Amino acid sequence: MDELIRYARALLLLQLRQVEMSAQAGKGPVIRSEVLLADAGFGGREIADLLGKNYAAVAKAVSRARATRGKEAADGNGAAEGDHGE
Repeated sequence: MDELIRYARALLLLQLRQVEMSAQAGKGPVIRSEVLLADAGFGGREIADLLGKNYAAVAKAVSRARATRGKEAADGNGAAEGDHGE
């Protein structure tokens, strides 16, 4: 089971890196890995552990992203992108 978890984690991190690289190349929206993982249901401490980042930095990134989404939804922009809130 531990081996399966290790491989799943590696695949997840590779996918996140691909999303980041696409965003940097201008091929997609800039979405932070922290936000993608939070949207997938991971907790802040899990995200920090997965990405090797500080918990406070992860929590701040997720909080800012959610605040931005809330503002966009209030302005009427979020609904057009399929944001249904959380």
